[in-house]
Amino acid sequence: MKRYIAAGLSALLLCSMCAPAYAADAGSGEQAAEAEESAPVSLTFDTLEQTVRENNVSIKSYDNTVKSEEEADVSVDYDMDYITIVNQISSYRQQIADLEEAINDLDEDQAALKSTLQAQLNTLERSLQAAYGSYNDLDDKEDDAKEDQQKTVVSTRREMQNAADQICMDAENNYISLEALQYSLNETERSLAQLDRNIAAMEKQVSLGMAGSNELKSLQSQRETLLASRTTLNTQYESLSNTLAIQCGYHTGTVLRTAALPAVTQEQLDAMDYETDLKEAVKNSYSIWAKQDAADKASDDYEDNVTNNLYAYEAAKIALDAEKENVTASFRKLYKDVQEKGDALRAASADLEQAEKTFAVQQVQYQRGMISQMAFADAQDTLEAAQEAAAEAEINLFTSYNTYEWAKRGVMDSAA
Repeated sequence: MKRYIAAGLSALLLCSMCAPAYAADAGSGEQAAEAEESAPVSLTFDTLEQTVRENNVSIKSYDNTVKSEEEADVSVDYDMDYITIVNQISSYRQQIADLEEAINDLDEDQAALKSTLQAQLNTLERSLQAAYGSYNDLDDKEDDAKEDQQKTVVSTRREMQNAADQICMDAENNYISLEALQYSLNETERSLAQLDRNIAAMEKQVSLGMAGSNELKSLQSQRETLLASRTTLNTQYESLSNTLAIQCGYHTGTVLRTAALPAVTQEQLDAMDYETDLKEAVKNSYSIWAKQDAADKASDDYEDNVTNNLYAYEAAKIALDAEKENVTASFRKLYKDVQEKGDALRAASADLEQAEKTFAVQQVQYQRGMISQMAFADAQDTLEAAQEAAAEAEINLFTSYNTYEWAKRGVMDSAA
């Protein structure tokens, strides 16, 4: 596959060298920009997550959402209320002072007026105390609002983190799928080559009257099916490549050069400890956090008399316990799947080792004229099939192990 890509790039380079000189002069700035946009991009799995986090448009939006919540100042919403109440308090105190002065200036024979003014004074003093109470209530409301705002920040940060994690995990899965599709394409090409050899042999047999035309038509029909399958695989590869490019922040149509997947080492497999890893997965689980957050809110609503429905809180607690069980069961499946994929790889590797030994014998036989060219080509196909089976087993193990590692970080499908 790399040889084909390199050959294509070389052809493009030769074409550009043969282009008229004036083509480089006209709109050179725009052409340079287009060339930069369409230039192939090299990706490695080890740096993929960093690339996605730094360039993905949705993740950038999530970061801005978090920053917006963090910078929100709920105190602003209470400023006018504070000003209004302070002005009321100031006004009441001034009126009270004026009334007290007026009462003190009254003569003893003005008892009726004094009684009237005293009643007004009492009313103002009650209004003043009520204003002080409103001020204190407003202060408590602001404190509650700040506390709620902090909870909102924490929730938003966790939600956006999970959304970003999901995008990164999806990008990694797409990267892995591209590698798997490439192996499927290689297998299809090998099958087509083998079928073409069989068709050529069958055509000779038909021409000699040694075989019927129906057998030839059957092989030709199989070839048409394989061609359709190859077209479908190429379409899937292009679509998936575009999806991955967008996830990495590149334009649609950007040509991606993906490096080979890293191998899962025996040291990594040996380091897996179910009980320790499960605790980490439960601690980091977003789905458990979400159920816990819902239970906390239901409890707060009940305690703050927002609702008198205790059943809502009890239901939230039941949902939380159920999610913990779901996560535990799903994580157990992931752990077992890694073990099974490891066993499958060891079996495929053993088959490959045997296929290599068999091919070595057949190669000597071919060199000595003991088997035909077609038999030797079939032997090559058998070896390549074993090589691709081992490579597929490696991809399956890597996929399973990578899913397990994401689960430890708290990102998993508990319904799996």
